[in-house]
Amino acid sequence: MSCIRGSSYIIKHGDLLSTIAQQQLGNKNRWREILKPDGAAFTEQEASNLQVGQEVCIPISTPVPLPSGNPINLEARFYSMEETNCHPPASGVHGVTLKAALAGQLQSRCQGQSVGRLQCAVDPKVIPLLTNFTLVLWDGTRVPAAALDIGTAIIGNKIDIFVDNVTEAINLGVKSVTAIL
Repeated sequence: MSCIRGSSYIIKHGDLLSTIAQQQLGNKNRWREILKPDGAAFTEQEASNLQVGQEVCIPISTPVPLPSGNPINLEARFYSMEETNCHPPASGVHGVTLKAALAGQLQSRCQGQSVGRLQCAVDPKVIPLLTNFTLVLWDGTRVPAAALDIGTAIIGNKIDIFVDNVTEAINLGVKSVTAIL
């Protein structure tokens, strides 16, 4: 590709510089570090008018270290707000869905109190209920999460991650993630 600095990334439908920064750099607020192929920065107007197929350049940087703490490798599956119909989780406190957490939206769309973290269902023998932790996703993205629910199928090193709908849950399938307590 034609990036004079960094690695090439081709814009896909729905991409924003902030979502690319979250996925590629681990922090949506680093979107201003993403450059045009000639090395120039994007103006706010250009950033809001990205085109599918357009090339952008991701800076090459040293990886962000994992948060310190106890890492637990988990098998992740997904459950949806659509199928739970916003029924209160075991803790009685709602979290946000994966998409909301990745977008930095910290208010749950379900009624009631919200913890401003990704809602996860866990085995309380592995991660105690109401524990806040950092979840490192399969692509290295880190999101603030909370153990807010439990489930009969969640035994041992398994975790269910809250998503918006059943289609999203099916499409995500089973993934490997790490919880940093």
